[in-house]
Amino acid sequence: MYSIGMGGIVMVAGSKENFLEDVHFLARRWSDNPRIVAVAGPAIRDAVAEKASALFIEENLVLALLDPSEEVLGQVGTALETLKDRAGVVIYATTPGISPPSSLDVTRVSLEQEKEKRFRERVLAAVRADKKKMTDKAFDLLKERIGDEALLGGELAKLISYVGDREVIGVKDVAAVVTEMAEEDFIALSEAIARKNSKEVVAILEALLFQGVGELAIHGFLTRRIRLLLQARDRQGSLAFDADFRTFSKFFGKFKEDLDPAPLEKRNYLAFQKPFHAFNLTKASREYGREDLLSLFDMLARLDSRIKRGTKHVRMHLEAGLLGV
Repeated sequence: MYSIGMGGIVMVAGSKENFLEDVHFLARRWSDNPRIVAVAGPAIRDAVAEKASALFIEENLVLALLDPSEEVLGQVGTALETLKDRAGVVIYATTPGISPPSSLDVTRVSLEQEKEKRFRERVLAAVRADKKKMTDKAFDLLKERIGDEALLGGELAKLISYVGDREVIGVKDVAAVVTEMAEEDFIALSEAIARKNSKEVVAILEALLFQGVGELAIHGFLTRRIRLLLQARDRQGSLAFDADFRTFSKFFGKFKEDLDPAPLEKRNYLAFQKPFHAFNLTKASREYGREDLLSLFDMLARLDSRIKRGTKHVRMHLEAGLLGV
């Protein structure tokens, strides 16, 4: 467990699209099995008051507050000070300028730095447990090839097994063992959904889960991909929809000009993808009807809501949703 104690308050900047994924990541500061309660708007006051005054509080509770106003933070400050010794609290801001009262003991964190630190610590712990070492170049390649931390445990186990009795894990070992197959499987899953091939959807989903990919990682990838595909569909006229890559690139270079100001979470916007990736997304979007994309995005949003309420049946809901679209 990666822990900073029984509780505490952290504040982080992010986006609404990544709220669920980011909160689950941050909650692991306190527990490997957090009980997350996410609230926004008027519900924040009642939720904080209820948890702070409870005689008994849920084990491993993490309370996530989405975009609380400064006024609300001032009103619940005393209750948060009481609660922080018994549970984890995440203040998640998607707009700039939110500042908690100075009397509140809040630790501001950078998600990128937190993820980098956690990734490094997990790798070091795994290789040291097997009395091995990893070169800097090997670590850099491992980090590059594993886009989601949910894949890390399984890939490290394969890597350690591959090197056998050798003490040092080098860049050639990582290149030989750690592939980008998971992302290919994610894309294959989205393509199977587009074809409405139920058997293929189930088979790919099973393969991802067998590789150790978590349901939340699958949910997060699909949510981002559907957003990008929707943007590509809506840009058919202005992105040289049926052009070759060279022609497409000329149009694509001007796409960012329409986004003013530039978004904070650039990975969620087609304009900030690498040109060839955007080209492939644009081609892939032709396989979907716009209503199908909206239906899938709505299903993922409903699943997101269920997870925030603490459902224990994420896999069941995800599979049912993917088969029902």
